[in-house]
Parts: sequence; C-alpha cells; structure tokens
Amino acid sequence: MHTKLLEIATPEQMKSFLFEQFNELKKSNPELYEQMECELYEHIYGPHFNEWMYDKAVSKLQNADGTVGPHWTVSDIMSVAKSKGIVYNRFNEFDLSFALNMVYSDYFNAVPDTVDSYFKLAKAFLEDKDAPEGKAFLYWKAMRD
Repeated sequence: MHTKLLEIATPEQMKSFLFEQFNELKKSNPELYEQMECELYEHIYGPHFNEWMYDKAVSKLQNADGTVGPHWTVSDIMSVAKSKGIVYNRFNEFDLSFALNMVYSDYFNAVPDTVDSYFKLAKAFLEDKDAPEGKAFLYWKAMRD
C-alpha cells in the first residue's frame, strides 16, 4: 500500500484492509500469522495478559497431572489473591492467573500440592527482581515459539 494511500484511507478502510490481510495470512502461513498477532498484541497492550490472550495461553497448558488447560479460574484465583493481600505492581490479575496455572502445570507434585505452595511459586516468579516487567507474558511468548 502506498504511503499517500495510508494518509487518505479512513480508519474503517484501514481496519477492513488489515482484517482481510490477516485472514489471508492465517490461511496461507499460520505460524507467521501467530507470530505477527503476538507482536501486534504486545505493541498495543504491552507485555501483559488481557482476558483474551490469557485464555489463548492457558488453553494449551499440558499439565503434569495429565489434564489440559487451566486448573483454576481467574475468579477463583482473584478470590484467593484478595484474601492473601496480593499487590499488583509489576503484574495484573491475568498475569497472576497465568503464572499460577503455569506453575501448577509444570510443578504439580514437585511441591506440596496446595494452593498456597503454588501461589508462593507464582508470586516469586512474577516478583523476580532480575526479570523485566511482564515476565509472565514474555515467558509464555518465549515458550510457545
């Protein structure tokens, strides 16, 4: 698309064009589509999960207990987080929910099988002072490639 055309196209025309192009890319090159979708998402939302990306990420968890997907719901996690006084500084509720389900998925029975054990691991993972902001999202992004 020519630069001048970009300047005169309406937002609706641009949205329609991009939607069509992404649909074509999804059909012709699913791997590249996934990569571009993730990069575009991160550019718009930063390195944090929102509900949509969280659902996408946890739906593919291969849990050590033999199940697939999240072990806990976001609302269940938020209830426990509230009771524990979790403070959201470098992460949001979807980052916490991903981290908690991820540590359950990866470390089931490697630690005492209690919500408290998994919460401690998830909180330590998210509050890692050596890691950049958005560690949960960046970890998922690196592991999915």
